[in-house]
Amino acid sequence: MITPRPSTTPMTGLRPADLELSRRSLLKYFGVGTAALGAAPLLGACGDGGGAGGASKFTVASFPGDNYLLDAVNVENKDFAKHDLDVPKLVAPQSGVQAMQLVVAGAVNGYASDTLLQMATYANGTEGKRPVIVGVRTPSTTYGIVAGKGDWPSPDASFEEKMQSLKGKRVGVAAVGAGGDLQLRLALELAGMAYDDVTHLATGPSASAAPNLTGGRIDAYVTVQWTSTRFVAESANRPVLLDFSDPTVPETLRNQAVCIVAVREDMVEKQPEVVQNWLAAQWDAHEWMLANKEAAADLLNRTGLGGKAPHIATNYIDHYVADVAPSIKPMFKVPEQTVEQMAELALRFGNIKEGDISFEKIVPDFARA
Repeated sequence: MITPRPSTTPMTGLRPADLELSRRSLLKYFGVGTAALGAAPLLGACGDGGGAGGASKFTVASFPGDNYLLDAVNVENKDFAKHDLDVPKLVAPQSGVQAMQLVVAGAVNGYASDTLLQMATYANGTEGKRPVIVGVRTPSTTYGIVAGKGDWPSPDASFEEKMQSLKGKRVGVAAVGAGGDLQLRLALELAGMAYDDVTHLATGPSASAAPNLTGGRIDAYVTVQWTSTRFVAESANRPVLLDFSDPTVPETLRNQAVCIVAVREDMVEKQPEVVQNWLAAQWDAHEWMLANKEAAADLLNRTGLGGKAPHIATNYIDHYVADVAPSIKPMFKVPEQTVEQMAELALRFGNIKEGDISFEKIVPDFARA
């Protein structure tokens, strides 16, 4: 058993009152107006009435890139309507932390979340409003670190040497306490380092990484998605310091299911068929990607890479078909071993306490493998 240790991540100290901010107050707190989230109707709480043609209103939070390509496919192919869902527009939060807060507040119905962030939110949430796991979309790691200016260890250097090279450096993450920051903390610990051995800077999503690296405002950046690691490195003309999926990386870091599908537990209780319709729409997108590799790569390039990296998009689809898809369970069913493994890591960080997370608590019956 790993002894839990105090956490420095924001999610740990959240009080129930913090998680029960009104939707309007929450958006103001994060500095996000309704324009950033699409339109006012998207701010309806979980379980709002039917939409067009009797379809159920459903709000999906998503980001550009490969971890969220299924969402883009659903929009492109009009999959939501086929499964009686009214999704007017994808919501684009500023970070994973903000997206999870929107789920808890009821401003977002469904979100593909970093697993450790979701577990921390569940453990610190209010019953009925906590996010539960209804699917595993990415049963492998997608994280990496791109180096900035200066001299860095060679590609064949050890994991420990690469991580030690970050000591005293400014490392950018999308948001402090978000998935990339949690993964950085784990990597530091596995290299025998402390969280405070580097300066953690919230610099926003990967679109801001390249200019921050080339401008010398940060010394390295933690990338969240498979494509963003390669795209940021190419855009900044800088090397990839560490790909977390590399065989030389410790198994604890490498062997993770980093992206799950989350909805609020009260929606599972009140509208389980709506949740399952959303899963079915995502499964349609998954199967379409396998059958239409070139079109999927084109869509990823257009929606996630600004039309600037068709080769990276093509390489990702090949990677998805060969390496990711074979590990995905039908309809993204959740294996108990996956939950136990990721909960052990969350416990290690102190983001949860012993007994906060169990397979039976956090995964509804219909979602279990």
